[in-house]
Amino acid sequence: MSKMKKRIRRVRLWTIFALIVFLVFLAIPSKITSQDVSPAIVFKNVRVFDGESIIPRTSVLVQNGKINAVGQEVAIQDEAEVIDGKSLTLLPGLIDAHVHIQSVQNLRQSLAFGVTSVVDMFMNVKTMASIKKMQSSGRAKDMAYLISPGTLITAPGGHGTQYGLPIPTITKPEEAQEFVDARIAEGSDFIKIIYDDGSAYSSSRRTLDLATLSAVIESAHNRGKLVIVHAATLKNCMDVIEAGADGLAHLFFNNAYDPYFGRLVAKKKAFVIPTMSVLKSTNGISDASILAVDPHLSPYLAPEDMVRLKQSFPFETDRAAYEAAEKALRQLKAEAVPILAGTDAPNPGTTYGASLHNELQLLVKAGLSPLEALQSATSIPAAKFSLTGRGRIKPGYLADLLLVKGDPTSEIKATRNIVDVWKEGQKLDRKKYLNRIVKQKERVERQKKALPPENSESGWVSDFESEKIAANFGAGWSISTDAMMGGKSKAKYQLATEGAQGSKGSLLITGNIVMGSSVRWAGVMFSPGTRVMGPANLSSKRAISFWAKGEGRTYTIMIFAQILGFIPSSQTFVAGPEWKEYEFTFEKFGIEGFDIMGIFIGASLGEGEFALQIDNVRLK
Repeated sequence: MSKMKKRIRRVRLWTIFALIVFLVFLAIPSKITSQDVSPAIVFKNVRVFDGESIIPRTSVLVQNGKINAVGQEVAIQDEAEVIDGKSLTLLPGLIDAHVHIQSVQNLRQSLAFGVTSVVDMFMNVKTMASIKKMQSSGRAKDMAYLISPGTLITAPGGHGTQYGLPIPTITKPEEAQEFVDARIAEGSDFIKIIYDDGSAYSSSRRTLDLATLSAVIESAHNRGKLVIVHAATLKNCMDVIEAGADGLAHLFFNNAYDPYFGRLVAKKKAFVIPTMSVLKSTNGISDASILAVDPHLSPYLAPEDMVRLKQSFPFETDRAAYEAAEKALRQLKAEAVPILAGTDAPNPGTTYGASLHNELQLLVKAGLSPLEALQSATSIPAAKFSLTGRGRIKPGYLADLLLVKGDPTSEIKATRNIVDVWKEGQKLDRKKYLNRIVKQKERVERQKKALPPENSESGWVSDFESEKIAANFGAGWSISTDAMMGGKSKAKYQLATEGAQGSKGSLLITGNIVMGSSVRWAGVMFSPGTRVMGPANLSSKRAISFWAKGEGRTYTIMIFAQILGFIPSSQTFVAGPEWKEYEFTFEKFGIEGFDIMGIFIGASLGEGEFALQIDNVRLK
């Protein structure tokens, strides 16, 4: 045999050997693969809303975290879990297109209510990066999927700078491209811009000029990024749509109408996230508290959720503004503008997950059909925000699923009657989640039974007629400013010899609110507990009252309570040159008063020096 023939024979033998080894390898079950492959699930004879339309009766096969097949003839494997879909509806997991995420717990809560994806509109960049790392490594199956712009784009001292997060700001068009590129480098999925001078809320704040806003939009589009804008008035909304924004983060907050609005949005091929829940809350007409007694939702609501749903904004817009928003929504529908469901949670009157079910109902009341409302929370946001593989029940899509009793395409409230939730084919243990909520509620009930502070029975806190600044109970009064959050506002206090109703003394609070810091406040804090910011049970009282006078500016009273977490609840008042009594019920702050840590009185809005006198502070 020649050397060439021998060489060819050896090559053939090695090829055959390699092929045999390869085939044997395929026949051996892979340990890693067997761990990753989840058992198949078959939803049999179930009504399906596939993200666009309704299929009255069909079957759906889920394998390895994805939709494998949809149809009457779906093959059922012996090892598959079979779910009888009689009287049930299977939907794609819901998508909340406007939230603000503060922690992974917010995403876990969203998932518990069938919201499998969220579009955050502004969050801490470090938190965003941490969550995205969990998502990319497969450690986020128990929480809703997140996309986010991270930091929003606003002017120095503009909306977004007041929440305690470090916010880079922009002032001129020439900075736009570099600024946008910096956001993208941080991990922004899209760009969020603020265009809001406060006029919709009868206040004043700095905002971007239209030239800078337009430059930011152009810069973002240069990098292939979607641009969403928070615009507060109808004119603001129309300006930003003309400037090329891809979507509105809200409908407008003022009572206005323009017959061209809907046509303009359609002409520019933009979309709108109405956030009817928050528009209603800013109008002081929110009915969100009904979620707290909904038998399908309330068991899964934590105590702090109950508080948020009862809270109202410290200001109110024109009550007719909500009707104007409903009218605008009908314009958008008539022009076939894409409408996306979003809640703006966790603003007053909203909470994660549960509020999306209320948002759907508000959209239906405003003129959408139940089917259109469901599309606004599934296929439409998935398409607009490029949530690949989500928002549909279709072969090849991720098995983000919501199973409910009833038919939400005819009665939208049926979305609340949740049977089970799946994220990428993995069923959420809602019972385990419910048990955690039950324990939280038990802790709150124990706290409600705590004794009130010693000497608090009369309700009197301070009349400021002694030689020292003192309180009848608790840890007393102290200066409180934004210095702890990196702010530069300052305050001081001293006794004054003239008080309300001809009394002999009062407390004079002076200071300076400095704009440009991330969050602003300056004034005094009363701590009712035995230590500064320690909780005290004041639930035997219903309100805090005091007399005040000032230079006619708007002041703030904030209550810190354990049940509120790190976010105080606030109300505002205008103190003029004459003494006047002010009373704020605990209910107005959305609390019962059993765990109050501090009561702040001072300035937080506007800028510059202030002088405020208070007297006869008491609980009633």
